[in-house]
Amino acid sequence: MPRPYGPAGVRPGPYGPPMGRTPYGPPPGRPSGGGRGGAIGVIVVVIVIVVVGALVRIGLRAAVDHTTSTAGPYTTYPTSTKTPGIAATGANPILADPGTALSKANCPYADWSTQVDQARKFFESAATCLAAAWKPVLAKANLPFDPPVLKVTASTTGLTTPCTGGTSNFAAFYCNANKTIYIPIDHIQTDIIGNSWERYLSVFAHEYGHHIQEESGILSKAHEDEYDAGLETTKGLEISRRIELQAQCFDGMFLAASAGGGSLTSAQISKARKDAYLRGDDESDMRDHGSNQHSGDWFSLGYDRNNTARCNTYTASSSQVS
Repeated sequence: MPRPYGPAGVRPGPYGPPMGRTPYGPPPGRPSGGGRGGAIGVIVVVIVIVVVGALVRIGLRAAVDHTTSTAGPYTTYPTSTKTPGIAATGANPILADPGTALSKANCPYADWSTQVDQARKFFESAATCLAAAWKPVLAKANLPFDPPVLKVTASTTGLTTPCTGGTSNFAAFYCNANKTIYIPIDHIQTDIIGNSWERYLSVFAHEYGHHIQEESGILSKAHEDEYDAGLETTKGLEISRRIELQAQCFDGMFLAASAGGGSLTSAQISKARKDAYLRGDDESDMRDHGSNQHSGDWFSLGYDRNNTARCNTYTASSSQVS
């Protein structure tokens, strides 16, 4: 399915067109196929906006214009401000050895429905479980934690965000400018995914992973490094992939915790894992999310090991985040 995690470029996924991209806005859309937690974009132009101490960008990339033809489930948007960081990326305290696992979580997920009110209840129940799972991890690293704001809407019509402005061409994404996860129901491929709610959960867990990156200081520093390198340079795109693949790993960790607590079946995990191997960059993509193989490998690493130190994409070799 399209990439559910973080604002990266839009791609097609196994379940429909891909989603937007993390850092700086969703890239061009793709045919349906494995996507990732990003928005499946339909011609989306992302611009980094500098605003008194908080420059907002569309997507986890940094102010870059991308055109997408479809809206997918995930996306993340970075800010261009230079924020003092807590050892931000590879040396961040939440990634230090021996690492921390997410405790088993018996999550009472609300029933799924494409009706916005019920869908909101579903994502709110997931958000409660995600907060309970991740808060202890940041506390162990002596970092504060506040849950993200959740905005679930029927569509993007009339919706403006600090990261996308007034464009209506975006799917689920995390905006670090206001620490909000946006989920427009009509843009998360419900016509393709149907009632396989574990897939929506995975998309949400990926976006939540971007919030954990933000709360820990990782995201701001990574965006700063990405911006300094140049959003579309070889180095800048590699940083973007490290951001996205780490969110994939955090996604896998949470699904492992949820499965361990009895909230997800082995069949649902198999579907989620299979999807993870379809959320990577296509040949026509700008290579900001990672290959399908690495998308699935990092998700699997998070699921199989359930350890934050194993999700340190910033110290991985370039070949592991290509």
